[in-house]
Amino acid sequence: MNFKYFRDPDNFAFKTDEPMKCSVCGMLGVWFDAGGFCGIDEIECICDDCLAAGKLKALEIEANEAFGGSAEENDEIIFATPALPTWQDRVWPYVDGSFCVFERIASKQDFDSKEEFKRAFSNKVAEQSDLEWLWQTLPEKTVENYQQGGDVTVYLFSNNGAKYCTWDAN
Repeated sequence: MNFKYFRDPDNFAFKTDEPMKCSVCGMLGVWFDAGGFCGIDEIECICDDCLAAGKLKALEIEANEAFGGSAEENDEIIFATPALPTWQDRVWPYVDGSFCVFERIASKQDFDSKEEFKRAFSNKVAEQSDLEWLWQTLPEKTVENYQQGGDVTVYLFSNNGAKYCTWDAN
């Protein structure tokens, strides 16, 4: 399944460990784990089709937070995009008038240089973070899935050909 704002959900989204019935439609499969979703009600998991169709909206359950886009764009991020692989803040980056696409958990391999890495952060994040230290914590090899992420995780997004990063720590 392809999602507009999430490049590789099979490797970088939280999924159930074993086949389960989708909490929305009942189809059996390995689906998106909804344990970290926010809402009045709770569900265990949601299949690709139900998530892509935005069926979380009727349940008033949010996979992500979004601010800045049109109502339709915000709804796509909130109700129809896999959750970022984090237990922290789930606000989706909105830069230069558009939402970013989540590419992967970053490694040094994703950047041509340390300077490119540093430029990938907003001024606000750069002012509040030790980017030298953060660069040193990045894995040397490409991160293939979220399980390979460490205690400090850098999330790599793209936006109109540019790289954009956020980060968090356990």
